[in-house]
Amino acid sequence: MNELIEQVDIPSTILDLAHIDVPIQMEGRSLKPLLRGNNFDERPAYSMVFLNNPSTAKITTGTIAVWEGDYKLIYYIGEEKYLLYNLKTDYEENNNLFDSKPEVASHMLNLIHEKLRKANEGR
Repeated sequence: MNELIEQVDIPSTILDLAHIDVPIQMEGRSLKPLLRGNNFDERPAYSMVFLNNPSTAKITTGTIAVWEGDYKLIYYIGEEKYLLYNLKTDYEENNNLFDSKPEVASHMLNLIHEKLRKANEGR
């Protein structure tokens, strides 16, 4: 089992296992199919730490990371600092590939910007 999952998937999984409808506004998805050995649609996984962002203001500081396939991109919001790693070949995250893998970096950065856009819409 090598699928990427997120902490936000845990509440949806518990509700699904308890045969309780998962509210549509919940961000996570049930891991029940995966637990039963079924296929699981791949999708990016995110980690976010937002600092000093009032709940009604747009997110302007903090860190957001996205994992997809073998790659992980970390974006330091406000600093315009980017770190891209191939976790299959560099699991210790020593070799920043951001400048040497522009296609991967661009794709991953677009995922992050889309996630930030959605987060800011709800503020």
